[in-house]
Amino acid sequence: MVLSRLAVTWLEWVIEIGMWLTLIGAFIGGFMAGEGFFGSLIGAIISTIVAGVFAALIFGGFVVLIDIQKTVKKIAAAKAGTG
Repeated sequence: MVLSRLAVTWLEWVIEIGMWLTLIGAFIGGFMAGEGFFGSLIGAIISTIVAGVFAALIFGGFVVLIDIQKTVKKIAAAKAGTG
């Protein structure tokens, strides 16, 4: 039981770090792909936006599930306190 709760806690951190690394990697990759400073900057911005949408689609479901779990825990704690 302890390990499963620890895995849920770690999952939240892994998702957060994964989303940030996706955005940073996309910015660096887009910057390297462009020609000249302004071309690189535009490439970095566009690739970061595309990666952000991609990360939201991939990781968003997990983020929503974690938020639902936290909300259910708060409701259960409030109900146990009043009952």
